[in-house]
Amino acid sequence: MKYRFLSHTADLKIRVYGKNLNQIINNSLLALKDFLKPKLKKNKLFYLNISASGFDYQEALISFLSEVLAKTYIKKIIFFKLLRGLIYKNRKNQIVIKGKIVGYRFNFLQKDIKAITYHQVILKKWGENLIFEFVVDI
Repeated sequence: MKYRFLSHTADLKIRVYGKNLNQIINNSLLALKDFLKPKLKKNKLFYLNISASGFDYQEALISFLSEVLAKTYIKKIIFFKLLRGLIYKNRKNQIVIKGKIVGYRFNFLQKDIKAITYHQVILKKWGENLIFEFVVDI
């Protein structure tokens, strides 16, 4: 299992599973794609360089997913994978996530996400794996 949609009072909570942060990121992108249910155009891949940062891993992940969501609406591309992802600390001691995201153009989205929030965000070890939970405002 890569992710699960969880019930939440007014929004949507997503629990993502992964062996490392790159898997957490890619499984989060898949969860967003599956929730939005895009009507795709022809299967031509599009690539976009992206970078986001935060003062801890949770903030960096939310910042990264928020940036991807913004690019989704601006570029009309549904992104589903991070290629050549780098996660590191910069000189300001911030966590940086950068790399190239890949996706397909879409005609429309069947659902909508207003924002990815910091509300109830969790990133924790679960045995040998990681769990990442976050809430999206729909």
